[in-house]
Amino acid sequence: MEVMALPSYQEALASALGVVSPNHGSESVSLQNAIGRVLSNDIVADRNLPPYNRSKMDGYAVVASEVSRGVSLQVIGHVVAGTIFDGKHQQNTCVTIATGAPVPDGFDAVVPHEQTDKGEELVRFDLDEVNVGASIHRCGVDASAGDVLIPSRTVLKPHHVGIAASVGDGKIKVVPRPRVIIVSSGDEVVLPPNVPLQHQIRNSNSPMTNAVFTALGCDIVESHHIPDDPEATNATVERALDGRAEILVTIGGISAGDRDYFPAAFDHAGVSLVVTGARIQPGKPVMVGDHAHGIVLGLPGNPVSALACSCVFGWPIVLALLGVSPDLPWEQRALKHQVKPNPNRTAFRPCAIQDGAIVVPSWQGSGDLSHTASTDGLVQLPPSNCMVDANEEVPFLPWPWR
Repeated sequence: MEVMALPSYQEALASALGVVSPNHGSESVSLQNAIGRVLSNDIVADRNLPPYNRSKMDGYAVVASEVSRGVSLQVIGHVVAGTIFDGKHQQNTCVTIATGAPVPDGFDAVVPHEQTDKGEELVRFDLDEVNVGASIHRCGVDASAGDVLIPSRTVLKPHHVGIAASVGDGKIKVVPRPRVIIVSSGDEVVLPPNVPLQHQIRNSNSPMTNAVFTALGCDIVESHHIPDDPEATNATVERALDGRAEILVTIGGISAGDRDYFPAAFDHAGVSLVVTGARIQPGKPVMVGDHAHGIVLGLPGNPVSALACSCVFGWPIVLALLGVSPDLPWEQRALKHQVKPNPNRTAFRPCAIQDGAIVVPSWQGSGDLSHTASTDGLVQLPPSNCMVDANEEVPFLPWPWR
């Protein structure tokens, strides 16, 4: 019988996020290393953009009122990008101008070459009229000096880097990457280069969880494995919560078994648990706690549980630490085939996308990591005693490393 007192996923996640405070620190990185980082300060225009009246076309700078069909104007100069025209406008004159060049003082429009005979000393115009400001990118129309171009807490993409460079920022101030300590546990787990006995398994959880949190933009401070021993568990948890990391991730040892020592170790270290399980599959025993020196995320030991909970709990916690929205990029997609959900718990099943639809591979439970090999993310299935039909739309979460 399912213990219905456990919170739903949304309730548990809200409790977890309630103890996460954004990191208000800052560090400088080069433009080349800024992609994917979170901006800690506003990027501000240091001058008007564009800083001058800029020609949008190759053509002739003119006074609009002097141009009509058949009129010829004398060419008195040339200006290209990166130069200026020092002369002055005289009646019935024009200046040859290149795209991006500053429009000379006294001229108020640009006529493209295509609307002229392209004369070099005397040019004839083949249009009825030209409006003031035609083909001119006006000074300050994009932004004024002091305007915020990119607000803080923006996740930086290539165009943001270009904007930062355009206002003279050779380095960008970003939020430091969250620091993570990962501790796996279990006497049955064998570490390389040891060869496991028939009753033992290799440690897949530590490398996988390291990889997940690295993909989420974290720095792994340390990662190690401990045996099922209460004293070792207490000492390891206490040492991990000494301020070197913002997140302590533990793997295994959080269920109700006689050799599950992490809950007692959390209590011993002064961790205040705000999540002690959720109505989800896999990952029901998941734990989240608050400590003076960081957040504790206790992942179940079964590898698919650890993978799913790293995404549906770890990912939003990391986003909240960075000060950006913790809302995950769930999207609605149709199921390609009928799927059986869990009758009492929200199911997070690894799935693949084929022809735009969700395909949920068969699995042998949360210990079956091999079935995730060709998957693209997680599907969220609501609790139900009925099958979820093909073509029904359900939430899909892409893996964060796609």
